Formats: sequence, structure tokens, C-alpha cells
Amino acid sequence: MSVTLMLCSYGGAAASAAAAATQAKPRLVVYAGGESPGIEVQSRADATHLRGAPKSFKRFIGRKAQRLADQSTCSYAYVGVTVERLRTDGFAVGGVNDCGGYAALWAVVHGHWKEIQGTQEIWSCAILKGHHVPSSVAGDTCYDYKAQRVRHYHHR
Repeated sequence: MSVTLMLCSYGGAAASAAAAATQAKPRLVVYAGGESPGIEVQSRADATHLRGAPKSFKRFIGRKAQRLADQSTCSYAYVGVTVERLRTDGFAVGGVNDCGGYAALWAVVHGHWKEIQGTQEIWSCAILKGHHVPSSVAGDTCYDYKAQRVRHYHHR
């Protein structure tokens, strides 16, 4: 018995897979630094200022900011979302504000942007490790709630 293996080449799937691999290299976009706290988004329209961000992230943050603005009763403080850093493969960090606020960590989970942690403390090691959040977005420390201590964190 003989088995013949035939390899075929055509432009369809192979070409689009190659194009996806080329585009898949993640880029870090830093919006905060110096005098800038980051990009402040208070409405859907403001999300256009997130240069270099994927369209899906702009939509996600624009909707979040618009919901905050629409539901807020705060008239004396900043209401919106501030984006500090974003990695184009599905991670971002910033702040959510509505007469007070918290630090937010966002990631693509099952194909959709989602807030994976909101805190006024240090990031949870379990969250960072569970979502493979890069240190370039989350920083290099986290809190291990099981051991009750701050730990060094590193993930590419």
C-alpha cells in the first residue's frame, strides 16, 4: 500500500494567513508621559484620538465613556476614561472616573474587549498571569493575595 501526499498552493488562505502573521506583531502605544495623563475620552467621538489603537478598542472605550457621561450625576469633576498605554494585540491600561475613580486593566477575552480588573490598589498577580498581560502594559509588580505579598511580575 502506498500513500501519496500532494501539496497544493493557492493564494487564498495561505496569503491571508501570511498577511495576518505580518500584522500580528504587537505594538505598544504610550499615550501618557511627561505632562500628559493619557488620552481622555468623555464621549464616543473622543475615542478617535486614540491613534494607533484597534477600531474594536476605540468602539469599546467610546461606548464605556459615553455610558459614564450619560449616567453620571457628577457636575464638578472629570467624568470619562483615560487611556495610558495600549498594546495592539489586546491589552490596555488607564483610568475610569466619575467623581472618583479607579485604575482599569482591559484585555481581549474571547474576541471582545473587557475590563479584567478595576482597582485602587496594585494589580492582582492571578489576574495578570491568568490573562498573560504583558509587563509593558501592567508594570513589573503585582499583589499575590494567597501569599499576602507584593511580587515581581514579568511577561513579554
